[in-house]
Parts: sequence; structure tokens; C-alpha cells
Amino acid sequence: GWGEGFKIRRPVALTRRGRSPPRYRKAACDTTYLMMPGGHLATSLALSTATYYMTGSAEAAAGSFAGGFLIDVDHYLDYIVFEKQWRRPDPVSFLRYYFTNRPRTLVLPLHSAELMTVLFAVILAHPWPLLVGYWVGAAMHLIFDVLVNGEHALKRAVCFYIFSYRVYHRFSADNLIQDAAVGPEAGSHPVKDFFTRWRPFKKQDHPLPLGEGRVRVSGFDEA
Repeated sequence: GWGEGFKIRRPVALTRRGRSPPRYRKAACDTTYLMMPGGHLATSLALSTATYYMTGSAEAAAGSFAGGFLIDVDHYLDYIVFEKQWRRPDPVSFLRYYFTNRPRTLVLPLHSAELMTVLFAVILAHPWPLLVGYWVGAAMHLIFDVLVNGEHALKRAVCFYIFSYRVYHRFSADNLIQDAAVGPEAGSHPVKDFFTRWRPFKKQDHPLPLGEGRVRVSGFDEA
């Protein structure tokens, strides 16, 4: 559930140790527009509180929080399994990886219109409060993702959240998201950014001069 104007320079020459040199992203503006976890956390807390107030159901409230916020656990699944970053499983490394826009594979099984359709069919037959709460929270989460990420980051905002569409594009970030602007401060305070920022960096009205805003993003070893 975890910008535009860049091109990724991918050098072909290898270093003496046989590894590719660090990759760089050149910013056209010093900003990142993605919906941040802090925004999802705040909206999920508000939704679960409102759910409990209106229904008196702790299960529905817990489900709405899980759907609104914990749905983003599939970002961590991608990080460990598909990005092959099991050597750095700690939360700080995970957050820094995403805040500096490094993911290359976007599987995200929980961010799926197909899954939401299946869950809705189950709810029609068995309206369990926990599941109903989860579905409402997940729907809110995906709507915010489409509105925020879709405007600035995704090539096809609605289609991105259709799992079969991501399968068609082989889950490749290059095919699914626009080039993203990563400022020099990206990932410098990942824990603070997690709790305090809805969108991590301020927008610059004018593009940066050539050569500025160029930041190293490959501090992680390639598996």
C-alpha cells in the first residue's frame, strides 16, 4: 500500500569487483509526491475511531485500521521476496529503500481490485464485521493511493491497482510508474518521515539547474 521528471542513468561498465557502478537519478524538481505512510496512518486511525463510535464493534474498527494501514505490509513482502533485500530486513532500511524510490518490482498482492472483488462477494454471503471493516479501510486506502499517487507517480492510475494489469507489465516499475524526483534529503530521516510526512518533500516551482538534485540511490548491494 508505501514525482516525475527523472531519467535513470544505468551505466553499463562494471567496476573492478564486477559490480555495476552506483545508479543516479537526476531531479527536474526536488520533490516526491507519493502518499506517505503517515497519511495512511492518520486516515486509518480516524476511520477506525469513527467506525467504533458508529457501530460499537471493536472487530469492525480493527478491520478498518488493518485495511487502511496494515494493507501496506505487501510493500515489505515485495522488499524481502522480490527486491531480494533479505540481508537488510530491519524497518529503517526498508523505509529508506522506498523513500529513495528504489523498488524495481511492484507485485503488491493486497493492492488489487481483483482481491477487493472477491472479498466483496464473501461479504455479501458472510458480512463478518472484521472483514467488512477491512474492506472499507482497504477501499479508502486505494482511493487515496489513486488520487495522490495517480496524479503524480503512476502511468495509469486506476489500472495500476488491477493485479492483472501489473502481471501484464511483469510487475516492472519502469513500465508502471513515472520517473520520480528524489531530492538530496530523501531517506535521511526515514522513521521521522514515516510518522510525520504525508508527502515527504516540498514542491519546487522551478526545475533545478542541470547537475543539481542528482543523488546516489544505490547504497544497497544488488542481490
